[in-house]
Parts: sequence; structure tokens; C-alpha cells
Amino acid sequence: MKGIVVCKPGSESVAGEVIDFLESSGYSADMIVDACKDCEGYDFIVTVGGDGTILRTLQRLRECPPIFGINTGKVGLLTHATPNNFREKLSVALSEMSVEEFMRVECRELIALNEIALLTAMPARLVEFSISVDGVEIERLRSDGLLISTPIGSTAYALSTGGPIIDPRMECLLIVPVAPFKLGWKPWVVGRHRRVEVEVISRQCLAIADGHTTIQVEPGTTLSFKKSKYPARFFRVENRIGKIVRMLRSLSL
Repeated sequence: MKGIVVCKPGSESVAGEVIDFLESSGYSADMIVDACKDCEGYDFIVTVGGDGTILRTLQRLRECPPIFGINTGKVGLLTHATPNNFREKLSVALSEMSVEEFMRVECRELIALNEIALLTAMPARLVEFSISVDGVEIERLRSDGLLISTPIGSTAYALSTGGPIIDPRMECLLIVPVAPFKLGWKPWVVGRHRRVEVEVISRQCLAIADGHTTIQVEPGTTLSFKKSKYPARFFRVENRIGKIVRMLRSLSL
């Protein structure tokens, strides 16, 4: 099997250790600093960085080889190991090749593992949104923005805006406004097969996928969000829910 190591700037030394380990274990491997579509042609991907490195990598990919993440960043909810223990964990992952998939959300040319955020293009100016599910308007509000999140993204931006934590293995869409000018708002959780449409009624906004890829959205535009047919694929973490709980508890300290 052949893998590719994707590392963030500043983590090249750890990436070099990963290359040496893979080659000594009988695998061939290349290294790249910025992921590209060519990564789809490898049997597996090892990222050296944090969650942001994984998200940037996924922005370049549709057909996703399984990813193993080594955390040299801060949080590392999506990663599997640290620079100190990656050898044992990566060896087990490659020998077992047990893979789990997580849904992504897409809208036009955007695709995201965590969320697609609709944010005002004019700071301190509200955008009015109309939100419909299967053609029925469920909410109309003015806010700084709106998040269409996946379950695994419920512990990311959506969590900081007051959204619920959702089991990452569920398949649904989470709709959460950002700083809404409205009392008593509640987030919505809708099934993966529902048709979610958002009309941007007033003011230009930006649609941003996982904090990386951005398109401009003009007033009067209606955007359609749906489950992508291209899931993100990761080497399995034995107790991912437990890891998420531990990470969230550490962030609250």
C-alpha cells in the first residue's frame, strides 16, 4: 500500500518521522505540505497537524481515502494520535484497516465535514434569512449568520453558537443561527433526506465551508443544502464518543 503524509508548516520534522516509520514498516509514502486532488489516488492519508489540517485536506477531496491524524495542534478532536504515540496506533490502524465514515454537507461547489456557514459580509450588519424544509418555511430571522452543520460539526462552530451535541454517527442536518435578533430561538435538527433551503433576503453574505473555502452570496439568492454523497473516511477510533466528551470537558476547565 502507498500513503501520503500531509503536514502543516512547522510540522515537517514529525512528518519526516512518519515517513521513516512507514517505509521501515514496508509501506511506500510521499509527503506534501498542501493537500491536492491527487491525494485521492493513495491508499491512505496521514495528516500531521490539527483538526484544521484535516479540514483543509478534505476541502481538496471528494473520493476520500481513510485518514489517520497525528495531532500537533491544539484540540485534535478528529485526530488519532500524538507525535509520541503514533507508531503503535498507526501500525494497528494499517494492519486492521477498520474505517468509519462521517457524512458531509454540500451546497453548490462547497462541501464541508463540520459546517457551511452563511455569515454577513458587512460586520455589525444583520442578514435576513428565510429557512425552509421540504418547501415549508420553518423560520425567518435576522442574524449575523446561519450554520448548516453535520453531526460531527455539532462540537465545532455550532456548539459555540448554542447548538446541541449530536452523536457523530447519526446522519442529519443541524440548523443554528449565529447571534439572532430574536427571543426564544431554537436550533433545528432535520433528517438527512430533507431538502433544506435558505433564502438570503437582505444584504450580501459569504458562504464558508469549514472555515476555508468561500463563495459570495447576493441578496435574493436561495441556497439548497443536502447530505453529500462523498463522506469523509477515517481510520476507526475505538471510543470516539468518549474522546469527544474528554476533549469537551478539558475545554471547559
